[in-house]
Amino acid sequence: MQDTRRDFPVLSELTYLTTASVGLVPRPVLAAAQEFERDLADRGTTGFDEATELAVYDTARNAAARLLNAPAHTIALASSMTEALCQVAWWLKPSAPANVVSTDVDFPSNTYPWFRIAEETGLDVRLVPVADDPLGFDVDRVARYVDHNTAAISISHVQFGTGHRLDLRALADLAHAHDALLIVDATQSAGQVPLDVAADDVDVLITGSYKWLCSTFGAALCYLRPELWERFNPPLVGWRSAPDAYALHAHWQGLAPDARRMEFSTMSYTATVALGAAVDYVLALDPETIRKHNLALTRRLMTGLTGLGAELITPDRDELRAGTVTARFPGHNGEAVAAEIIERGVIVSPRAGGTRYSAHFYNTEDDIDTALNTTADVLAAMRAMRATR
Repeated sequence: MQDTRRDFPVLSELTYLTTASVGLVPRPVLAAAQEFERDLADRGTTGFDEATELAVYDTARNAAARLLNAPAHTIALASSMTEALCQVAWWLKPSAPANVVSTDVDFPSNTYPWFRIAEETGLDVRLVPVADDPLGFDVDRVARYVDHNTAAISISHVQFGTGHRLDLRALADLAHAHDALLIVDATQSAGQVPLDVAADDVDVLITGSYKWLCSTFGAALCYLRPELWERFNPPLVGWRSAPDAYALHAHWQGLAPDARRMEFSTMSYTATVALGAAVDYVLALDPETIRKHNLALTRRLMTGLTGLGAELITPDRDELRAGTVTARFPGHNGEAVAAEIIERGVIVSPRAGGTRYSAHFYNTEDDIDTALNTTADVLAAMRAMRATR
């Protein structure tokens, strides 16, 4: 993974440990996007005909299919994870006495659409309590909130605040035992954890582009299992929803005969080019190799943080985490600690009342050691400041 650092020049200036917020974009991915954008801006449709336009989408779609081990026709492209989830949620639009299960530490995009639907349908949105006991979180706790009225489990594969990684197959088995759907937000896992929607029996999997996949803002991937897209009737439709988008008929032509029916409008072609290139970049490194690399770095980080007296709210077991570690420092405001660490050139994030560190393939053991030394210095300075008051 050391060889990748040349593709991330900023790493010579600072220590970047916040991929869980925004991933760095490798130079080859950025170059591909910029070349496309420049040519389109300079030449317009001169070299951008329908075949070229389709190729932009299909290149990203085919890369996503390899990433998820899914047929390309089950992959839709969207402008964001939130947009794709809203499409699915408003299509399902469950009504009372149905319920949808998520958690109280999930990213808001996984809960807000359901709460909005609940205003109209009386849907019961159940948030599994995790915040007060993050280390006790597991699929069994989710199971306590699932019953015969559950329409869907809508949940993150890796939690953004704590880095807790859930077992997708176990979640799928739980959902399907109650005739519910498993809807997965993989934004914090895609690009650093191998994904196999077929093996894990996932119904819907959505991921944004700009975190662990190391692409730009403005694109997302959505997998719909075949039995699902065949009956998926999107609430939002447009010219790209048609079987032949370029026929441009004003009269209703029906919907595309695959997951493309979710793609209702023109989206950023440049972001789509970047996403396809980024997925190829990650696949060339191999997600399993990345997973092992990230786990080794976070193991080193967790050992060092524990030595500094930190309380970790990220699980210790490798199978329950990925590249994110969140630490709280007794006697200190964790978010204030994060701010001081950032001031010293180690880029982390304030999350969950603590400091979140997230390491990816472009990070090294030296980065981890720098972060630990900087954290130790910050804690010592804070203790000294309190002692003089």
